[in-house]
Amino acid sequence: MLGPDSRLLTALLVSASAALLVAAIRFRLLPVKALCGALSIAVAMTGGIAAVNYYYGYYTTWGQLWADFHGGSTGNLGVIAASTTSSQLESGRIGWVNLPGKLSRYNRRGLVYLPPQYGEARYAHVRFPVVELFHGTPGSPLSWNTVLKISQLADSLISKHLMGPMVLAMPAINGVGHDYQDCVNSPSLKDETYLTVDVRSDLFAHYRVSRDPYQWGLTGYSSGGFCTANLALRHPSSFGAAAVIEGYYRAADGPAGSALKRSQPLEAANSPLYLAERLTANSGPVPAFWVAAGTHFKSSDYQPASMFVAALDRIQQVPFYRLNAADTANAWAAAVPEALTWLWQQLAPPDLRVLFPVRGHSLGAIALPVQPIKPDHHHYGPCVLVKSSAGPAPACGKPPYWKVGKTAHHTTVRA
Repeated sequence: MLGPDSRLLTALLVSASAALLVAAIRFRLLPVKALCGALSIAVAMTGGIAAVNYYYGYYTTWGQLWADFHGGSTGNLGVIAASTTSSQLESGRIGWVNLPGKLSRYNRRGLVYLPPQYGEARYAHVRFPVVELFHGTPGSPLSWNTVLKISQLADSLISKHLMGPMVLAMPAINGVGHDYQDCVNSPSLKDETYLTVDVRSDLFAHYRVSRDPYQWGLTGYSSGGFCTANLALRHPSSFGAAAVIEGYYRAADGPAGSALKRSQPLEAANSPLYLAERLTANSGPVPAFWVAAGTHFKSSDYQPASMFVAALDRIQQVPFYRLNAADTANAWAAAVPEALTWLWQQLAPPDLRVLFPVRGHSLGAIALPVQPIKPDHHHYGPCVLVKSSAGPAPACGKPPYWKVGKTAHHTTVRA
């Protein structure tokens, strides 16, 4: 099938561009030469886009691409209401919601996933943890469902007891017309305000979600990974954990730089790498971080991620999930299940851990229980020592509150 992620499509577009270029050289009439040259450039650019789509696996069907770029819905995605009930205990619900911004004055649509337990009478008293999921650029909230199948994935992780029930909110990180704003505030933009304040207020108003900021998490891929790292460090008291998948870590390295009009002060204030480098043991609580990066582009993906992890390692030990170099198409899809299972371990309070027990290990690692250090306050769960190919890496519930002596440490554990 000649889908948008087909190598044949890329080859055909490159061949067509070359043929048009030859035609532009051989034809004598100036208008024809100009037309062929313009078409050659346009087709070559389309071929480049197709090659990127093939490499990363953004869209695998034409329907996904059409729905994403036109704001439509696919399948049975409709409008999901706060009072929805689950007809099947093993399936959650996902649908469109309006997420108007009182402070930002942005009015955008997003997707919300409600776990199966949300509609069950016996859990009517439960306020669920929340994870905001940020899509990439280009893209829309629909990418989470059409490309990454987030509702099926969440249902599977919950049914296999690898993750407890969480509400997943997928707001739009860019404005209408797909201007690439990448979650920042500037003199002309208020995306940061929208995503950190307005979306939360909307969910408070309409859904049974936790009001404890340490039960709110972030994750995102590509540009959404940048948003995750940047917003978590700029609003550390608003989130408990952040999972960054194939993000970038300096505003100048992605669309955020253009959104900030290349202002050096704004870029410095919105670059997660620089924010992490300025952290000290006395900086106060910092959300727990988890990072995934592929080795296929070492200079643009893996090395910046390594630098970011190294900067954070001065105050907390960050689990670093290395994507296999062979994971070229849709590389981040392999990391999403790991990110969600880790986020549950960070965000779930003790009562929900008892109510919804999960297995003691993530999908790709073995977790060995260790005796935790007694916290001074606000502790959500035990530490585990994760044994993986990358070596042991402790993961703790609300690590900023684990203390040894007078200094707060993210990952200090005691066997």
